[in-house]
Amino acid sequence: MPAIATFRHTDCLAIMKWKQGERAALSTYSASASRLHVLFEIPPAGDYDQEKQRPLTPTEHIRLFGKRLCDAWGNRVVFIDAGYIDDERHKEGFPRHPLTELIERARTAGALACPAISPSHSTEYVRAVKRFVEWNPGYPVCVRVQAKHLDSPTFQADLESLIRDLRCRPSDCFLVLDFRALDAPTSEAEDQFVENLADRLAEMPFLHDWSGLAVALSSFPAEIKMKPGQVKEFPRTDLSVYKKLIQNRKVLLRTPMFGDYALDTSPIVKPQRRTPSAQLRYSTPNQYAVAKGTTVKKPFGYESIFPVADLLTSQSFFMGKEFSAGDAFIVGLQERPPATGSASTWRWASTDHHLTCNLRWLSELYGLRVADAKVESEPYRQLEFTYAESPSTAPEASDNRNQVSGTKDGRR
Repeated sequence: MPAIATFRHTDCLAIMKWKQGERAALSTYSASASRLHVLFEIPPAGDYDQEKQRPLTPTEHIRLFGKRLCDAWGNRVVFIDAGYIDDERHKEGFPRHPLTELIERARTAGALACPAISPSHSTEYVRAVKRFVEWNPGYPVCVRVQAKHLDSPTFQADLESLIRDLRCRPSDCFLVLDFRALDAPTSEAEDQFVENLADRLAEMPFLHDWSGLAVALSSFPAEIKMKPGQVKEFPRTDLSVYKKLIQNRKVLLRTPMFGDYALDTSPIVKPQRRTPSAQLRYSTPNQYAVAKGTTVKKPFGYESIFPVADLLTSQSFFMGKEFSAGDAFIVGLQERPPATGSASTWRWASTDHHLTCNLRWLSELYGLRVADAKVESEPYRQLEFTYAESPSTAPEASDNRNQVSGTKDGRR
């Protein structure tokens, strides 16, 4: 039976925060969708929702998930980490665990959400994933291991115990070694990190059995302090670390996929009211850059993005309007259009560019033609996918549910 999703080391993983701008970037992303894998961290309810123009209740936050996921990513596999809504506030009003509700609502809307789990998740969360595995054999599960887990003296035993508890096989799991914000300010620090990482990979249980293996890390700053009118550049060491890692063939027993946090490594925090400032984030293979403007409060308004776009496009590293849809939007702001966009639009443009930049860099690294990353849209196809609580609604064995592998649906 063909795999539902194929995880190749030449692919790319994006870990995102379920923000409107990041979801929109998936809808416009022009490179090969079959080479991009997505893991959404689902934040707690309460932040201002751009589409509804108000904060959502926990119930709305969960109920709107399915359609929004389908609109953004069609019926391709996406992993979701619901650890931030694993609490009584988000469970109220639902008969099942929030993770189960998200997965089922995705299925009903025609999307395909699969769970992500780590050794830190609660016993109840583990049970929800276990039910998913039981009633959906063959569907992938993301096992997310963070640096704190790797540092535990009982890590290997804990990981093996988790797989046993879920009653799934490593061959059905996509393993992500998640380092989030990378602190390697010097070349010597990079080399030391690469050496340690290669050693950890060599000691990993079931190393050659996992259906996929990724290393996720980013050197984008978690906190940015700037004045309006500035462009600030930060060294992009995540790609150089990954390149050094895969070139270390003498000790690297399996080549992992590259993954990062798009352009946001900040921790998820409790919802709070914030007035945004005009800002554009930008990535190249060698650096990250942030161009900042004034607040959108009066008298500036959302037109404060115009000088930010002027500033960014004047930089020598700017790649031009032909590079991506996000770049074209940024260049278009120089014409002072009536539609300025909002903070979500600016996040979309930055993320769309970033995803394209990553795939092009990986294509060059592995000797793939850039043209290979372009695919034509195919008609939308409904997947048979069931999260059942009883055998009477469990999915039957069918090749229909495997159609997603290597395709791109009509999600634009």
